[in-house]
Amino acid sequence: MNRTRRIRFSVLFLYLFFILTGVLMLYPFWYVLMFSLSDPLRASVNKLNLYPSHFSLSTYKYVLTQPFLYTGFKNTIIVTVFGTLISMLLTIGCAYPLSKESLRGRKFLFSLIFFTMLFNGGLIPTYIVIKQLHMIDSLWALMVPSAVSVYNMLIMIKFYKGIPSELIESAKMDGAGDWYVLLRIVVPLSGAVNATIGLIYAVSRWNEFLPGVLYINDQSKRVLQVVLNGMLREDSLANQPGLQDLASSPESIKMAAVVISIVPILAVYPYLQKYFVKGMLLGSVKG
Repeated sequence: MNRTRRIRFSVLFLYLFFILTGVLMLYPFWYVLMFSLSDPLRASVNKLNLYPSHFSLSTYKYVLTQPFLYTGFKNTIIVTVFGTLISMLLTIGCAYPLSKESLRGRKFLFSLIFFTMLFNGGLIPTYIVIKQLHMIDSLWALMVPSAVSVYNMLIMIKFYKGIPSELIESAKMDGAGDWYVLLRIVVPLSGAVNATIGLIYAVSRWNEFLPGVLYINDQSKRVLQVVLNGMLREDSLANQPGLQDLASSPESIKMAAVVISIVPILAVYPYLQKYFVKGMLLGSVKG
C-alpha cells in the first residue's frame, strides 16, 4: 500500500513539475503576445499582462506598413528556402559516403571535419574570403559559407549506418549505381531524419542575424531580422513618423515585431513535429 502511494506521489510530482516547467517556458511568449495586442498606453502601465489590456492592433498596423518589412520577408524566405535546399544537398552528399567504412581516407576526412568543430578561421578572415569571392551585398553570402553543419551531418551519418547493408548490396547486384541507391533507396528511407535536419536548417536560416549585418549593406537585400533590429532601436523609433498619430509606444512595437518574426516558424513547426522527434531519436540511436 505504501509503495503504491509513493508511486502515485512520484507521478503526481512529475506531472506538477513538467506543468510548471511548461508554464515557465510558455509565459514569455504569452506575455509578448498579450503585450502586443494591448493598447500601448495601458500595456505600459500593466506590467503583468495575462490578457490584453484594452485590445488594440495599432502597433501591428504600424509595423506592417513599414516599407522595408516586406522586402525583409521576401529576402528571408529566399534565404530560408534556397539556403535549406543547398544545406540539405551538401549534407546528404557528404554524410552518405562518410557512412561507408570502405571509403578511402575516411578517418582523415573525419579528422578535418572534427577540426572545424573546434576551430574556425575567425571573423575578419572569413569576411575577407567573402569579399574576395564577390559575395558582399549578395544573398549567397547568407547561404553558402554556413551551408553545412557538422552536427547535422553526424546525425545523418549515424542514421545511414543503420540502413541494412543487404538492401544496398541487393540493389547493386541488380545493376544499381551509387547515385541510384542514394536517390531511390537511401533518401526515401531517411524521410524522418531529412525532415528533422531540414527543419533545423530552416529555423537557423530564418533567425540568422549576424551574417546579414556583416555582409549586406544594400538596404533592399536586408533580411527580416536585420530590418526588425533597425525598427527596434530606440533612436530609430523616436525618429520615425507616425508613432504619435498611432499613440504607440516603442515597447509595444518591439513586441509586435517579435511576434511577426516568430509566427511563420511556429505555423510550420506543428506539421513537422512528429518527424522532428522521430528523426532525432533515430539519428541518435541507429548505428
